[in-house]
Amino acid sequence: MKRLITLLLALITALSALTACGEDKSEEATEAATSAPTEQSTVVSDDTREKIKEQFEKALDNHTFRGAVYVVYKGEEVYSGGTGKANKKENTDNGADVVYHIASITKQFTAAAILQLCEQGKMSLDDTLGKYYPEYEIGADITIHNLLSMQSGIPDFARNYDEDGYEMTEVYQAVIDGVSEQNSIEENRAALREWILSQDLLFEQGERFSYCNSNYFLLGEIIEMVSGKSYFDYLQTAFFEPLGMETTGFMENYDNPKATVAKGYYGSSNADEIFNAQGVAFACGDMMASPKDMYQWSIALHGGKVLGEEMYQKMIAPHAEGDENYSSYGYGLMISPDGLLKTYFHSGSIPCFLSCVLYAPDVDLYVAVMSNYADASMMTVTEEFVKIILQELGLLIGQNL
Repeated sequence: MKRLITLLLALITALSALTACGEDKSEEATEAATSAPTEQSTVVSDDTREKIKEQFEKALDNHTFRGAVYVVYKGEEVYSGGTGKANKKENTDNGADVVYHIASITKQFTAAAILQLCEQGKMSLDDTLGKYYPEYEIGADITIHNLLSMQSGIPDFARNYDEDGYEMTEVYQAVIDGVSEQNSIEENRAALREWILSQDLLFEQGERFSYCNSNYFLLGEIIEMVSGKSYFDYLQTAFFEPLGMETTGFMENYDNPKATVAKGYYGSSNADEIFNAQGVAFACGDMMASPKDMYQWSIALHGGKVLGEEMYQKMIAPHAEGDENYSSYGYGLMISPDGLLKTYFHSGSIPCFLSCVLYAPDVDLYVAVMSNYADASMMTVTEEFVKIILQELGLLIGQNL
């Protein structure tokens, strides 16, 4: 995942350079960010669209990448396609309508749910873990804000650390007692909760940034405590249904006969193997979605249809400075560094699946790349695709903004 995030930062830098001379933050750009893709081209010419398609297909021929790519610019679908099979046995093709495991991209939905509950007056960002887990003395003063912004000091159950509490360069899967592929969801969640709440802190809350799945696991449980609904039901009724995300769901209970679901192929790193156990991915990485559904989410979130202005601004504020591997972190979103084009993004990695979703609201550019063949070509292809998009839309951006 680190390499994906580093790559996204490099691409954002390139995007910023292309748009610096002509960036427009007008109401027109804002309104475009709330629109669904149009069927007829009004911004991107047919010639440009065809050039992008030809270059994409050429890039795909040179790599082992298999998956889907979806690009929308100013409400217009610029490219929608895929390569390889979503399911070999059923002979279904990859594409932007296919549902993929999106792993850590789930975190922005968890964050938005917490912020909604805050808007409703049911909880506060200043609430401490002691309120929700009275038995948790080690980190009783850790706040909801600390969890959301990756500044809690709690160890990540999916990582190992050196003696100074920093993530090791070579990541190996932490061993969690009681978590097993043979267990039920409830058994694994209980074992994982017990592990998280028994660990010494890596650092004092608020001291620094450290990416941590454990934070969002706890946030998912808190959503359930506060709302009185299961995490899955809350997201379904608060987000998926009203936003028309008809094929989005969760790998723990996915059951949508109308959807084409990608099956995972190839191997995966040891660092991801714990997510094969039921109940572990939960609010930090359990979601399944198509590139097209994620576009509906992006324009709704950044178009004011999910949160009120105050909570939305908290979500996209850079609360924590990342290290050399991460950008600044908001709540469930990574934020482009100061001086670059405003961009919100995240990547996801789970056995056999890799995903990248990027949204630049000021120019209304959405890019999603999702793969069900988790091999190294994912990073190379993502970089090539975005460079192609920037090259072909660069002049359009400069002329039209």
